[in-house]
Amino acid sequence: MTTKLKPFTTGTLTARWSHLHAPDVKFGEDAANHSITVIVDEDLQKQLNDMVKEADASKINGLREDDEGVTLLKAKSKTWVKKGNQTFPCRDAKAQPTTVTPFGGDHVRLRLSPVKLTRDGSLSFFLNGCQIIERNQVDGGTGGFEPTDGFVDNGLADTEMASEESTEDIPF
Repeated sequence: MTTKLKPFTTGTLTARWSHLHAPDVKFGEDAANHSITVIVDEDLQKQLNDMVKEADASKINGLREDDEGVTLLKAKSKTWVKKGNQTFPCRDAKAQPTTVTPFGGDHVRLRLSPVKLTRDGSLSFFLNGCQIIERNQVDGGTGGFEPTDGFVDNGLADTEMASEESTEDIPF
Protein backbone atom coordinates (compact mmCIF):
# COMPACT_ATOMS: atom_id res chain seq x y z
CA MET A 1 0.00 0.00 0.00
CA THR A 2 1.23 3.48 -0.80
CA THR A 3 0.21 6.91 0.41
CA LYS A 4 -0.32 9.51 -2.30
CA LEU A 5 0.24 13.16 -1.49
CA LYS A 6 -1.03 16.19 -3.37
CA PRO A 7 0.71 16.67 -6.77
CA PHE A 8 2.59 19.94 -7.26
CA THR A 9 4.30 21.92 -10.01
CA THR A 10 7.92 22.94 -9.61
CA GLY A 11 9.44 26.27 -10.47
CA THR A 12 11.71 26.49 -13.51
CA LEU A 13 14.54 23.94 -13.27
CA THR A 14 17.49 22.98 -15.45
CA ALA A 15 17.27 19.54 -17.03
CA ARG A 16 20.42 17.47 -16.76
CA TRP A 17 19.19 14.42 -18.67
CA SER A 18 15.93 13.07 -20.04
CA HIS A 19 14.42 9.95 -21.47
CA LEU A 20 11.23 11.65 -22.61
CA HIS A 21 11.89 11.24 -26.35
CA ALA A 22 11.82 7.44 -25.92
CA PRO A 23 11.41 5.06 -22.98
CA ASP A 24 14.49 4.05 -20.99
CA VAL A 25 14.81 0.29 -21.47
CA LYS A 26 18.17 -0.16 -19.71
CA PHE A 27 16.67 -2.73 -17.34
CA GLY A 28 14.46 -4.41 -19.95
CA GLU A 29 11.13 -3.80 -21.63
CA ASP A 30 9.17 -4.71 -18.47
CA ALA A 31 10.93 -1.91 -16.57
CA ALA A 32 10.64 0.66 -19.40
CA ASN A 33 9.81 4.19 -18.29
CA HIS A 34 10.13 7.83 -19.25
CA SER A 35 12.30 9.89 -16.91
CA ILE A 36 13.91 13.26 -16.44
CA THR A 37 16.76 14.31 -14.17
CA VAL A 38 16.85 17.94 -13.04
CA ILE A 39 19.19 20.06 -10.96
CA VAL A 40 17.67 20.70 -7.54
CA ASP A 41 17.63 24.42 -6.74
CA GLU A 42 16.83 26.02 -3.35
CA ASP A 43 13.10 26.30 -4.08
CA LEU A 44 12.76 22.67 -5.12
CA GLN A 45 14.84 21.55 -2.13
CA LYS A 46 12.41 23.40 0.15
CA GLN A 47 9.43 21.72 -1.57
CA LEU A 48 11.09 18.31 -1.21
CA ASN A 49 11.88 18.92 2.46
CA ASP A 50 8.27 19.98 3.10
CA MET A 51 7.00 16.81 1.41
CA VAL A 52 9.32 14.62 3.50
CA LYS A 53 7.97 16.23 6.68
CA GLU A 54 4.34 16.00 5.53
CA ALA A 55 4.69 12.33 4.61
CA ASP A 56 6.98 11.50 7.56
CA ALA A 57 9.21 9.79 4.99
CA SER A 58 12.60 8.19 5.65
CA LYS A 59 14.28 9.37 2.44
CA ILE A 60 13.66 10.57 -1.12
CA ASN A 61 14.09 8.06 -3.95
CA GLY A 62 15.81 9.43 -7.05
CA LEU A 63 17.70 12.15 -5.16
CA ARG A 64 21.49 12.06 -5.45
CA GLU A 65 24.61 14.18 -5.79
CA ASP A 66 26.78 14.06 -8.90
CA ASP A 67 30.60 14.04 -8.88
CA GLU A 68 30.66 17.84 -8.56
CA GLY A 69 28.33 17.95 -5.55
CA VAL A 70 25.28 19.10 -7.53
CA THR A 71 22.03 17.66 -6.18
CA LEU A 72 19.88 15.96 -8.82
CA LEU A 73 16.34 14.58 -8.78
CA LYS A 74 15.17 11.89 -11.17
CA ALA A 75 11.42 11.55 -11.70
CA LYS A 76 9.91 8.66 -13.68
CA SER A 77 6.64 7.70 -15.33
CA LYS A 78 5.40 4.40 -16.74
CA THR A 79 1.97 5.75 -17.66
CA TRP A 80 2.68 6.67 -21.28
CA VAL A 81 4.80 3.57 -21.90
CA LYS A 82 1.87 1.40 -20.76
CA LYS A 83 -0.37 3.32 -23.19
CA GLY A 84 2.03 2.46 -26.01
CA ASN A 85 3.42 5.97 -26.49
CA GLN A 86 7.06 6.23 -27.53
CA THR A 87 7.34 9.88 -26.49
CA PHE A 88 6.28 11.48 -23.20
CA PRO A 89 3.83 14.34 -23.96
CA CYS A 90 5.31 17.74 -23.10
CA ARG A 91 3.96 21.28 -23.11
CA ASP A 92 5.55 24.47 -24.37
CA ALA A 93 5.83 27.71 -22.38
CA LYS A 94 2.25 28.63 -23.35
CA ALA A 95 1.07 25.26 -21.93
CA GLN A 96 0.22 23.98 -25.42
CA PRO A 97 1.11 20.41 -26.46
CA THR A 98 4.42 20.04 -28.30
CA THR A 99 6.27 17.16 -29.93
CA VAL A 100 9.57 18.58 -28.63
CA THR A 101 11.14 16.95 -25.59
CA PRO A 102 13.73 18.53 -23.30
CA PHE A 103 17.41 17.63 -23.14
CA GLY A 104 20.34 18.69 -20.97
CA GLY A 105 20.46 22.42 -20.28
CA ASP A 106 16.83 23.07 -21.19
CA HIS A 107 14.71 24.87 -18.60
CA VAL A 108 11.58 22.99 -17.56
CA ARG A 109 8.78 22.91 -15.02
CA LEU A 110 7.62 19.53 -13.80
CA ARG A 111 4.31 18.28 -12.45
CA LEU A 112 5.23 15.77 -9.76
CA SER A 113 3.16 13.34 -7.69
CA PRO A 114 4.76 12.39 -4.38
CA VAL A 115 4.05 8.87 -3.15
CA LYS A 116 5.17 7.37 0.16
CA LEU A 117 6.05 3.72 -0.28
CA THR A 118 4.93 1.33 2.45
CA ARG A 119 7.85 -1.08 1.96
CA ASP A 120 10.43 1.28 3.48
CA GLY A 121 8.72 4.60 4.20
CA SER A 122 10.60 6.31 1.37
CA LEU A 123 9.17 9.03 -0.86
CA SER A 124 9.13 8.80 -4.67
CA PHE A 125 8.22 11.59 -7.07
CA PHE A 126 6.42 10.39 -10.18
CA LEU A 127 6.40 12.52 -13.32
CA ASN A 128 2.93 13.67 -14.36
CA GLY A 129 3.91 16.42 -16.77
CA CYS A 130 6.74 18.44 -18.27
CA GLN A 131 6.60 22.00 -19.56
CA ILE A 132 9.53 23.29 -21.60
CA ILE A 133 10.16 26.90 -20.64
CA GLU A 134 13.34 27.55 -22.59
CA ARG A 135 15.44 25.45 -24.97
CA ASN A 136 19.21 25.32 -24.46
CA GLN A 137 20.71 27.55 -27.13
CA VAL A 138 24.18 27.74 -25.59
CA ASP A 139 26.23 27.12 -28.73
CA GLY A 140 23.73 28.18 -31.41
CA GLY A 141 24.06 24.79 -33.14
CA THR A 142 27.82 25.04 -33.73
CA GLY A 143 28.74 22.13 -31.48
CA GLY A 144 30.55 24.46 -29.09
CA PHE A 145 33.01 25.74 -31.73
CA GLU A 146 33.50 29.32 -32.92
CA PRO A 147 33.74 29.79 -36.72
CA THR A 148 37.32 30.13 -38.04
CA ASP A 149 39.15 30.23 -41.37
CA GLY A 150 39.90 26.90 -43.03
CA PHE A 151 38.08 23.94 -44.53
CA VAL A 152 34.43 24.51 -45.42
CA ASP A 153 32.31 21.62 -46.70
CA ASN A 154 30.10 23.04 -49.43
CA GLY A 155 28.54 19.64 -50.00
CA LEU A 156 31.36 18.58 -52.34
CA ALA A 157 33.49 16.55 -49.92
CA ASP A 158 31.26 13.47 -49.93
CA THR A 159 30.76 13.66 -53.71
CA GLU A 160 34.52 13.94 -54.38
CA MET A 161 35.27 11.07 -51.96
CA ALA A 162 32.67 8.87 -53.61
CA SER A 163 34.08 9.47 -57.11
CA GLU A 164 37.68 8.88 -55.93
CA GLU A 165 36.70 5.63 -54.20
CA SER A 166 35.03 4.30 -57.31
CA THR A 167 38.05 4.94 -59.59
CA GLU A 168 41.06 4.21 -57.39
CA ASP A 169 42.25 1.22 -55.40
CA ILE A 170 42.78 1.95 -51.74
CA PRO A 171 46.39 1.04 -50.77
CA PHE A 172 45.73 -0.81 -47.49
